[in-house]
Amino acid sequence: MTMKKKLVVSTVAASLVFSSLAGLPVSTKGLLEKLGVGAEVAQAATPGLNTIVNELNKVHSYVWTDDEKASISQARAQLNNLGNNAEDTALVSEVTTRINSKLSAVEDPSEFDQLSDANILKLFSALNVFFTVEAIEENTEEGTSLADALVSKELRPVIKQLAKLGGSSKEDLSVQDAADFAIAVEAALKAQLADKDFDNLAKLATDVQAMKDIIKAAVDSVMNNKALKFSTVLSNIGITVDDVAAVTNKIVAAVDPKREAATTIALALLRSEANTTFARTSDYIENSQTQNYQFTILGKTLPNILVWTSSNANIAVAYVEDSGKIKTTQTGTGSVTTTLEGKIVAPGTLLDNKVLVRQTVTSAYNPVKNNNNKGGGGGGGGGIVTSPVNQASNNAQSTLSSIKDQLKNASEEKRQQLIEQARAAVAETIAQITQIDLSSSIAANGDKGVAKLDTAALVQQIQEIAAESQKLFDALKEIDPDAAPSKLELTLNLGDITVKTLEIPLAKELLAAAKDNGIDKIAVSIKGVTLALDPRTFSADTTLTIGKKDADAATSVTQLPVASGVFEFEFSSNGAAVTNFSSPVEVRLAVADPSKFDTEKLVLAKIVDGKLEFYGGKYNAKDRQFNGKRKSFSTYTVVENNVVFNDTASVKAWAGRQIEVAAAKGILEGRGDNEFVPNGTVTRAEFAKMIVKTFGLEDASATENFSDVNDNDWFKPYVAAAVKSGLVNGREEGKFDPNGQITRAEMATIAARALQSVNGAKAASDVDAALKAFTDADSIHESLKAGVALSVGEGIIVGEDNNKFNPNADSTRAQAAVVIYRLLNK
Repeated sequence: MTMKKKLVVSTVAASLVFSSLAGLPVSTKGLLEKLGVGAEVAQAATPGLNTIVNELNKVHSYVWTDDEKASISQARAQLNNLGNNAEDTALVSEVTTRINSKLSAVEDPSEFDQLSDANILKLFSALNVFFTVEAIEENTEEGTSLADALVSKELRPVIKQLAKLGGSSKEDLSVQDAADFAIAVEAALKAQLADKDFDNLAKLATDVQAMKDIIKAAVDSVMNNKALKFSTVLSNIGITVDDVAAVTNKIVAAVDPKREAATTIALALLRSEANTTFARTSDYIENSQTQNYQFTILGKTLPNILVWTSSNANIAVAYVEDSGKIKTTQTGTGSVTTTLEGKIVAPGTLLDNKVLVRQTVTSAYNPVKNNNNKGGGGGGGGGIVTSPVNQASNNAQSTLSSIKDQLKNASEEKRQQLIEQARAAVAETIAQITQIDLSSSIAANGDKGVAKLDTAALVQQIQEIAAESQKLFDALKEIDPDAAPSKLELTLNLGDITVKTLEIPLAKELLAAAKDNGIDKIAVSIKGVTLALDPRTFSADTTLTIGKKDADAATSVTQLPVASGVFEFEFSSNGAAVTNFSSPVEVRLAVADPSKFDTEKLVLAKIVDGKLEFYGGKYNAKDRQFNGKRKSFSTYTVVENNVVFNDTASVKAWAGRQIEVAAAKGILEGRGDNEFVPNGTVTRAEFAKMIVKTFGLEDASATENFSDVNDNDWFKPYVAAAVKSGLVNGREEGKFDPNGQITRAEMATIAARALQSVNGAKAASDVDAALKAFTDADSIHESLKAGVALSVGEGIIVGEDNNKFNPNADSTRAQAAVVIYRLLNK
């Protein structure tokens, strides 16, 4: 087995827990949910291994040193060796004592021959959320579930006998239930750590007792969760919270006593989640230039806990105090490449002096000469005029040329790193050249301002941006033939304005130039708000008016926490007001202090007649903005919407959070006073509304021609919008069947169509291969197979027990909430 495949055995759950205990902030959502893996019980099994393997391979690529690789190998070897010595069973003595006591009272102990001390050790080792021993091979049999990767098939009879001893029927406890228990403990640990700052998390790296206390508290919450069958079985046998916590701690201590593997997995995960974003190129000074970079991890700007170094003496690097940015300074002219490294400063912890971020960047100082002769005599003057766009493109071209040379003798692993570097260089440059500073164009008159734009100059810039972007893409294709063209968003940055109302005229010539030169969006940005529109939306002279409202415009109509400024938007085209658009306009509102809010429950809110209407949207941690899409405009803000239902306890472990988030976005509603009815079925009309609101596809101009959808039906606008967007069809000629129950296959297909039309997802290249894992794949209607294959591949909807998809089963409301939640996170 290759080293790469050996390292894959570390589970995502273990990585998250280790990253917490090693002393760095963790994601509030977690990588499991990002992959579409929640703590589902019987209703939705975990997805196939391919997505997990890909993600783990990605994390593995951030294990950089031989020492780091050795620490993981050593810990895994220790775990594999557990049970070779008779005394190893003492690691689970608290549990085996309880089991043996229970067995002493049964009539026929031979019925429980699998409950030996050795097998219980194997079971709890496999279930331990810190480390799992099951290797994920390249030739893993298709159809193997994540549960089989967490718990080997040989342990199935152990689990069944454990269930029987705990009072459940022989078939009442599955491997999936055992895996759910492990995942639930991991989620509980994250909850314990979520509110801790860096200093307190760092202390956990050296305070073993504090770590044990947190583990115990997490296990306590899971053991008391009666919705988890495994918890109930353990409790019925007499196994206590203290027993499980003690066993967990002992196995971890035996496997990784110095926590070196823990630190390595934490670093690998966090490195993979790190993001160094080009911020801006500052002034050229004498014979040097500076560039600023914003360093974030898991969407958060870290405090000054890193010491930065540069591999090239011609580029110095330093942290900019209180900014969360680093600054590079190049001396001398020409293009220079360096590798920046940030090492953690955390004295007394295993993380001290470890490299957390490594980024290769290119800096280039090529003085721009001006051909204007100012002043007297002499001859010639002049030189070559190089625009900032052309200069930035030339710098990137130099970087790509260097990467192309390095690829000639690169190993496969190095090749992938170089390709990623090339993609990043192109993306960074395009992000830079598409930013146009228009802050000096504002003419103010009292509380009103007007942007005086030079349309001819902007058209010329658009043409230059398009030409240079194409050159960059062509150069990237030579390195990466699979590269897709970059989507071009032209940002007109108007800076920080003090007027209450600002008019921004967008001449038809500007819009036409953007359309003709492949600009996907024109973004108009002022401090606190950005509107991004498709230039094809308008063909005449258009004016955008942005009004900044006082905070009480929101606080006077709601008690919900307000997370952004309040803005009013108006469009007029060819002198007439525009209230609805053929393509949605993206609204991005800055969230000033994200730490004060549950960012998953933030929602775009429209203020109408003294009330709020909710229109979904998603928080972008990287930019600290909330993004939503609208096809009509009024006054908007962002609020945190907490919706509580009283009847979701039975599904809380696998759908509780998903229901809360989807309800907060205004996508799901209850069916009574504080009741969600999670096990109720979903009608086709209800899911049409869900999918339309998830993707912001509301469209007042949309129509439909179904005889069973009437003008006064509440669902008519949603069905019409879903039809217009190509997401739904009728069940028979001329009929939609709005009150019919939606099947799992239909739900998967509608979700797939939305992913394709809105997110640009690609259809499965081999539908039959994608569905081969399901034993009932032949029962999926032929017209729905492609949609099911795409949704399964994207982790949106997954199989159920016994490798079945159950395509014709009706979806429950809780299952639909999980699907919507996963779509929101795409």
